[in-house]
Amino acid sequence: QKNAGDSMEFIENVKIDLFPDEVYVFTPKGRILTLPVGATAVDFAYAVHTEVGNTCVATRIDNRLAPLSLPLQTGQTVEIVTAPGTRPNPAWLNFAITSKARSSIRHFLKDQQQFEAVDLGRRLLEKTLSTQGSGLAKLPPEHIQAVLHELGLPDLDALCEDIGIGNRVPQIVAARLLPEGNTI
Repeated sequence: QKNAGDSMEFIENVKIDLFPDEVYVFTPKGRILTLPVGATAVDFAYAVHTEVGNTCVATRIDNRLAPLSLPLQTGQTVEIVTAPGTRPNPAWLNFAITSKARSSIRHFLKDQQQFEAVDLGRRLLEKTLSTQGSGLAKLPPEHIQAVLHELGLPDLDALCEDIGIGNRVPQIVAARLLPEGNTI
């Protein structure tokens, strides 16, 4: 203790010796977050809040712009720059190490892919139905529900998702949805 110099240096050395697998970083407001060694700004962002992680675009470490992939060091002040409308990048999975960050990124990407599949499937089905002078809005809801029940699907979004990911052919689905005698 007498050879350590000042007391702050001593405390820092003790902290590093006692907790070698963790880094301690600060938010801009002074809150301390504990992260595993090797954690990046993406891990930090998700530790603060899932929405912060989902909308982060850049980071400032000790008031300097830094890459999101840079491993954090004990004592750094980390500020996350967010922007509305942004979303997680699949490449973040290459350097995010905390389970919260990794699972949040995967969850967001899965939901996004599902949303895009439903949208694509709906457009393909509408296009196919329009070639027959029909559309989803023109079909009786009872008939749509009966077809969904036959196919074992809970709702129209599930059917559109199946079409969007290629599990069902829109022409065949449209033929089942159209009233008898009005086939493709």
